[in-house]
Amino acid sequence: MKENFQSSGWLLINKPEGVESFGVIRRLKFRYSFHKIGFAGTLDPLASGLLLIGINKATKKIPDIHKEKKSYKLEVRFGAATSTLDSEGRFLQMKPITHNIDDRIFHLKNFIGRYQQKIPNYSAHKLNGKNFYELARKNQIIEDRYKQVSIYKLKILYSNISRIGIEIDCQTGFYVRAFAEELAKSLGDIAYASRIKRLKIGAFSLKQALAYEKILDFSGTNDLHSHLITI
Repeated sequence: MKENFQSSGWLLINKPEGVESFGVIRRLKFRYSFHKIGFAGTLDPLASGLLLIGINKATKKIPDIHKEKKSYKLEVRFGAATSTLDSEGRFLQMKPITHNIDDRIFHLKNFIGRYQQKIPNYSAHKLNGKNFYELARKNQIIEDRYKQVSIYKLKILYSNISRIGIEIDCQTGFYVRAFAEELAKSLGDIAYASRIKRLKIGAFSLKQALAYEKILDFSGTNDLHSHLITI
């Protein structure tokens, strides 16, 4: 029998790869009854990291929290391109890597600030009431569309001939998967996002997050309340 959970606040979860954001919500709703529950910013199934869940009255603050700056760790794999721009899609092309890795710093600096980013075909952006990914799955032609995005900071974590790890501080609405392709294109090569991890949303950090596996062991409302940042 579900337990009624009355408290309001934020639950920070470290979502692993392979778990849907809505799957985390479903797991909590299976165990507890909430007045309202939702999250600030979906993570793709193959992305990991911070999932910020608003419970009860905290859900009213989700639109404001969603506008906050976000931080990600991105691994770019050069030499291949996929249909979804990440490791979930089918491989479209493979080619030898031709650029000099020392040129990466210069090209990364060019992305800092505002620019027009192409909206990925596999995204929740809507056209005539349909999500782009719905059209893409039906192999319908999608006209290129762009949106203004901002990158505040880029930090190289590691770099070798086939991969680069980057920490990105960006505006909400930034397509992290698309950035892998953009960087590669600027270098004259192809690439896809092999790993994405969200590190921060505003003042909330992955360091504060509870491992997803822990919520599977929750046995009562006290377990949930003890990990809640109450409001």
